[in-house]
Amino acid sequence: MDIFIEQIVKKKIGSKDIFIYIAVLLGIGIILSLIAAMIPMLLLPVLVGLIAAAYFIFTSRSIEYEYSVTNSDITIDKIISRRKRKSVLSVDAHDIEYFAKYRAKDQHAKSYSQRIDASDNEKGENTWCFVARHPQKGNVLVLFSPNEKVLTAIKPFLTRQVALDAFGRN
Repeated sequence: MDIFIEQIVKKKIGSKDIFIYIAVLLGIGIILSLIAAMIPMLLLPVLVGLIAAAYFIFTSRSIEYEYSVTNSDITIDKIISRRKRKSVLSVDAHDIEYFAKYRAKDQHAKSYSQRIDASDNEKGENTWCFVARHPQKGNVLVLFSPNEKVLTAIKPFLTRQVALDAFGRN
């Protein structure tokens, strides 16, 4: 019997997003005041252009992640503003070397060729992580926020020792 589970997780607004929003609004204010002082007749067209740019920047901060588990294949896609989809990672669960609840202090000192944060928050709350060997990306640490269905779908495809370390003897 084939297994197919999907979950979509919306990324919560974090401090980085707030910084970007404030920087964009301050930038717009500075540009408008300079244009108003130097060339007032260009104020309206510049204002329209800046509003369009700000709208695009603000909506591009609306990010969702889609986790798909098809048998032993785990795929993570990034959906930006519901208008653009990017494949983040696709890995076979058999290639996972470590799988556990995420604790920043445990992973901070370790070296990875790439760290992928596909979780719903930047604080690491209710976040799981796994380390896998990827053919193109090397040794990858992935942070994600799966629900119980996704975890249950992944568990049978993990190697015995990785599953025992992650979930105990259940």
